Amino acid sequence: MQQDFTKGRVGRKLVFFALPIVLGMMLHTAYNIIDTIFVGMLGPMELAAASLAFPVVFVFIAIASGLGVGANALIAQALGEKNVHSANNFAEHALILGMVLGVAIAALGIVFSPQIFTFMGADETVLPLAIEYSTLIFIGMIFMFAWFISDSILKAQGNSKTPMKYLGISVVLNIILDPILIFGFGPIPAMGLRGAALATVFARALAAFLNFSYIYTSKSVISLSLKEFKPRPECVKRMIVVGLPASASQTLTALGFMLLMSIVGAFGSFAIAAYGVGMRLNAIAIMPIVGIESAVTSFVGQNIGAGKFERAKRVALVATRLTFAISLVVALPLMLFPETFMRIFTQDATVVSIGIGYLSIVPLVYLLYAFYFIFVGTFNGAGKTQLSLATNIAYWAVTLLLAGILSQQLGLVGVWLALVIGASFEMIIVLTIFWSGFWLKGAGK
Repeated sequence: MQQDFTKGRVGRKLVFFALPIVLGMMLHTAYNIIDTIFVGMLGPMELAAASLAFPVVFVFIAIASGLGVGANALIAQALGEKNVHSANNFAEHALILGMVLGVAIAALGIVFSPQIFTFMGADETVLPLAIEYSTLIFIGMIFMFAWFISDSILKAQGNSKTPMKYLGISVVLNIILDPILIFGFGPIPAMGLRGAALATVFARALAAFLNFSYIYTSKSVISLSLKEFKPRPECVKRMIVVGLPASASQTLTALGFMLLMSIVGAFGSFAIAAYGVGMRLNAIAIMPIVGIESAVTSFVGQNIGAGKFERAKRVALVATRLTFAISLVVALPLMLFPETFMRIFTQDATVVSIGIGYLSIVPLVYLLYAFYFIFVGTFNGAGKTQLSLATNIAYWAVTLLLAGILSQQLGLVGVWLALVIGASFEMIIVLTIFWSGFWLKGAGK
């Protein structure tokens, strides 16, 4: 099954294709949200440990996501050119690279997690808990990479419903396993943080398995044949040229959050716990934006492959209007009722108080992200992932510098303000690049 995004009404097709992606992204975020709710029941130290692990895990997820972005763009462009053989080859290369990276990254995470968590502000109480939780998550990274690759293969051919459906099934499994493995049930002992990690790993493995089961049937336009796979230097080169900057950009974001966590960590474990809850609420809030960004990458990729550059521009503009409206609807409740949202995750008065300050300021960022994410998705679809990397470098340079300075003068409020100022700067950069037309030079080659 393949959808042709080079014809028909842009707005209607974009909405119907993006909706399952948005739902899928929200389901994906549900893994962390569900874990956080149950882990919060164990106590503030366990919540702080999971919060410390989140940015580190996000580094690895970012690498997988970046590889998926590159695979999506190249496969979509090949399908836009009506070259299914080339699309198959890109998919096979992406799968092999993903599996190799998944194993390597899991090993690195397990070996260096003590040093990383200590740098981020973990004390002697929180550190062993963070290591206990993250080790199992790291082991499951191979399933995370497999899921991102299979998800990109399906979306590049215009199939957003299937991965969303399978992800929903895996989330249900996670919801069932979380309380059983964390608190125990019958003969199953209570495993605490380890139980939360195991539930997530099992659920992600199921989602990846279901995606690949679909791909290996005749229902998928893309067919994988690893037995007959032959490495092609030109294919590897394009995967690196497009995929590496995307992975680097996603990884930079994760590293940026880790450095930001180290700044927040200077204010104590309660601040870490509150920031961890805030990040998870952010993850939910921006899922519609990220989901539409993913759809834009597929849309623009097919139109660039077909040589329809003006239609590719129109896709970006329609998507920007849509995401701004959604961002406004999402940001207002968080800013108006911050305590209500914080108490979903914790009842600790100190953590809630810090979180209220966070949610009173940071949701303004979502309105700015409406521009940034969509134009980044546009650049990625055109194969210009290096532009996304450049804008991300500028964003984190400004944000981290301001966070370091303002935190000394205004405390945690200074960190929250730095996020808003940095996002404003980032929005100006991507708008300038888009309207200059620079992202279209040599696109699709």
